Order: sequence, then C-alpha cells, then structure tokens
Amino acid sequence: MLVFNAQYICANEHVIVHTQYGDVLGYQTDLARVFYGIPFAQPPIGTLRWQSPVPITKWDPKVINATQPPPACSQPASVITTILTPSIMSEDCLYLNIFTPLSSDSPHTSLLPVMIFIHGGDFQFGWGSQSIFASERLVNTTNVIVALIQYRIGVLGFLATGNGPNDIKGNYGILDQRLAIAWIKANIDAFGGDPTEITLFGQSAGAQSIALHYVTSEMQSFFQRAIIQSAPMTIPFRTYLEYVTPTVLLAEQLHCATDDVACFRNRSTDEIIAAQTAVNSMLTSLNVLFFFEPWLPVIDNVIVHGQLLDTVYNTSFPLKPLIIGTVTEECRDFIYGTWKKPISPSEYIGIALVIFQEKAFKILKKYPPVGSGDQRSLLSRAATQWVFACSTRVFARKGATYSYVFGYPFDTENLRNRIECSDHACHADEIPFLFESSWANFSDAGRRISQSMATYWTNFGKSQDPNEPLRVPLPWPRVTSENEKYMYIQDPLQIGENYLKSDCDFWDEIGYKHNFFE
Repeated sequence: MLVFNAQYICANEHVIVHTQYGDVLGYQTDLARVFYGIPFAQPPIGTLRWQSPVPITKWDPKVINATQPPPACSQPASVITTILTPSIMSEDCLYLNIFTPLSSDSPHTSLLPVMIFIHGGDFQFGWGSQSIFASERLVNTTNVIVALIQYRIGVLGFLATGNGPNDIKGNYGILDQRLAIAWIKANIDAFGGDPTEITLFGQSAGAQSIALHYVTSEMQSFFQRAIIQSAPMTIPFRTYLEYVTPTVLLAEQLHCATDDVACFRNRSTDEIIAAQTAVNSMLTSLNVLFFFEPWLPVIDNVIVHGQLLDTVYNTSFPLKPLIIGTVTEECRDFIYGTWKKPISPSEYIGIALVIFQEKAFKILKKYPPVGSGDQRSLLSRAATQWVFACSTRVFARKGATYSYVFGYPFDTENLRNRIECSDHACHADEIPFLFESSWANFSDAGRRISQSMATYWTNFGKSQDPNEPLRVPLPWPRVTSENEKYMYIQDPLQIGENYLKSDCDFWDEIGYKHNFFE
C-alpha cells in the first residue's frame, strides 16, 4: 500500500505554497491539492515531553516536504481492529494536513471557508491521516478548505500528576490543538483560505475537545462556528485527585516514584505506551466511565474550568452558532466489545447495581430486563441515552442552532469487522459519509446520505446556515426553545421533533453527576 501511494503521489503534479514560515511542497490530484505533515510546533521530545507545545520557527529557506502523511502520535494498538492502528508512530507528531480545492489555486478566487477537524479516539487513539478523513472529494464538491490536526494523546498528552511547579500538569493535547488552530488561522490565507471564516468540528473525543474550545473565552477569536459530533458529554474530565490512582499505577509500571518526573521523562516512548496499555486494563476508579476514557483533560482551572455541561451554562460571552448531534446506537459497539458473551437478566441487574448504586432501582424500573435472553441490546440503548444522547440534549439546549441524529447503517464493509453493528448506526459510522471518503464503495442510498451531509456541513461553514448557499434536499429547521426539531439523517432524510423526550426527561431527573455517591 505504501509503495502504491508513493507511486500515486509521484504521478501527481507538485505544488508549492508560500507561508510566513517558509515554503510548503504538496501535490495536486485531479480533485484537490493535498499537503500532508505541516509542522505547527517543535517536536515534543526530550525536555519538551510533558511541556506546553513550543511554536514552530521559520524554516525558510528550507522547503517542507508535505507529500507524505506524518507519523501518528504514539499510542497503543487498537483493541477494535488492526486497521485502526497506525503503521508509523512517533512522539514527533505535531503536524497538520490541509486539503484545498483546485479553485483555491487561482489568484482571482476569493478566499474560501475553512473547516478544522479534530479526530476522536478516546483521547488515546487516532490520527489525522486516517483514510476515512481523506478529503479530496469533499473539498472538490463543496469548495471549502479542510484542515486536520494531530495532538498528543494518552499518557503523553493528558497525564496529570498535579499543578505544582515540578508536576506534569496535563492538558498538553488541548494546548496542542490550540496552537494548531492558531497556526492555521495565521497561515491559511496562503492556501486560499479565509482566516475570518473558520469552523471547528470534531467527533467523539474530538467533539469533546471542540465543546471545550466552544466554551473557552480565550478561543473565541479563533473560530466563527462549531460542529460537535457524538460527544460523550456524560464522561467527566478528571480532577487532579482522580488522576492519583492512574498515576500511581503508571509509576509502578515504569518503576518510578510518583513524584519523580525526571524518571518518567527518562523512560522510552515504547516503555510509556506499554505502561499505558497495562494501566488501561486496571481499575483506576469506581466510576465506570473512566474505563472508556482513562486519559483525558484534567480540571486545572486554567485551561479546563469544569465539566462541559456546567461550563456551557456558566459562560459569560455569547455562544457561537452550533450544530450538534449523535448517532442512534453510539454505545452498541462498546457494549458488545466489552461483554463478548451474552448478558443474562441477573447479570444485567448486577451491572446496573454496580454502576448506579442507589439509583439503580429507578433505572431498572425504567429499563427492566427484556425476556430471559441476552440483555446487551438493552444495555446498549440505555448507555447510549445516558452517555451520549441525553447529556448532548442538555448542552444543545444552551448552545445549539441546529440538531441532528444520524441513523443510517454503514453500508460498505464494516471496518470494525464485527457483525453486531451490521444494520445498526454505531459510533463513528457517519465519518466516511461526511468526508465522502468511501464514495466508490457506497450504495446509491449511501451516496445520497454522503452528499447531503457534506452539503449541510459545508453550507454551515460558509453561511452559518446548513440550508445555504448550495441547494439541499430537505430544509433543516433551527432549534428553538419552543421547537426541538432535528434532522434525522436516514434515507430518505426526515425532520423529527423532541428526540427521545421521555427517556431524556428521565435521565435529566436522574442527573448527569459522574459520581453517584454524591
């Protein structure tokens, strides 16, 4: 595959863009101009490990070769499928990719809207050059510019030992994102992009990141609108106290004292990733949600001031236009991946008691076991509502301009290689449709879904209205306090109202406190 890609790239025409830092060499296909691996920060290695990112300096007269994907940030092997494990990884990974339509090469073309994407992956997996993010067709058909950024993930991006002068303070991955967004805003005009028309969008952990930028006052000048896709709003950011247990366990794996940061820094990347992998399988908290995102932002009251649902309601500035939504069966893949064998009714009751403690009886009354067989489908439905859909409604009621629910099953070969998501819309299934990256493999219905999503998303990036300027197949109504309508992305498209109202009213009553002992 690497040889084929190299031959394909060499067959394309090289293009050079002149930025304020120096020249960038990319290549041009018959659809777009592509720039892979533009550095926006100095490599976070050696003494810069677990430090705030240091801006890149001018590389002129050197020319950056941006014709090959950069290394992914160091991470464990994917537990889902080998396809989701990058072949090349490094701590030296703070790069971004830019896709522009061919029209942006013309000096007579006005500057184009810019859409900056932040990938997901539980804050410890993923990278910006995954094939599902390939944006040549998307930028060609919609006439926008797409930028994809990489950021430190896992232990290297989010370990937090404390906030003292000699501590590893955490949130380095968030600071990487901030610096990348700032670099794009300062340089995107060289690529034909408009720095005053920037949309931030992201999925899963990337959507949590977008939500954090959305409610952060220091970030407001860097973007004009945002799109939050499948953010597990109920999963909490950790406090420094909640980072003590994983830090102790990590230190044991690395044979370091917990307060010996120099020892942590002297360990190799491979040793750190191996220790991270080991701790991932350990119990670090009575809060089961940390099992799904063990390394994530810490509430430091500098970069992160609280939980997302609290912060969005306490903002002191006007919130920007927002599209927000979820997939119909967000947790199905997680539940079936965690419990590989059927769950009996008694086991289901036990799981509820462990997770929800004294609130379990209310939840079991609302979601009683179904029959005498496997309860995983029921558990998936309840988890999807609790972790994703209903807490997203809380956030949306404060900030959303437009709301959606994606319910179209992935109709090409399932990259998860699991049959449980066949005929179901699972977490991240909307991504290939949005990026039009699997266009050749989509059915006719899949192509209609893909083209519709690309048009709605990029219209919003152009005008703050998903219905303009390109023609859409179905008008998408705004959310109002009196009218919680949403776009149901299926074939055909539909407009729904009051999504999961009775279920979400129940979860609102239960509350989204991550600590059920409170």
